[in-house]
Amino acid sequence: MNISYFKKSWIRFYKRGFITGFLIMTFILVVDQFLANPLFFSKITSLDVFLFIISTIFFGSIFCGILSLIFLVFVVIATKEDN
Repeated sequence: MNISYFKKSWIRFYKRGFITGFLIMTFILVVDQFLANPLFFSKITSLDVFLFIISTIFFGSIFCGILSLIFLVFVVIATKEDN
């Protein structure tokens, strides 16, 4: 186990997962708004729908960051510490 790798890189992994999730879901939202029948999100017609969609994107991005931390835990378990 390589605990020191987790200590020095967990913030980088979380940021990378969060930003990637945020950008992908924002791109899907933008493309989805141009379609006649949206696939993933509702059409933005009121402030309530807009706030719901923004909160969904934000919490989805947090989930992506947590998934990247879980991946980092697997990497830490699988590697040996170099001395």
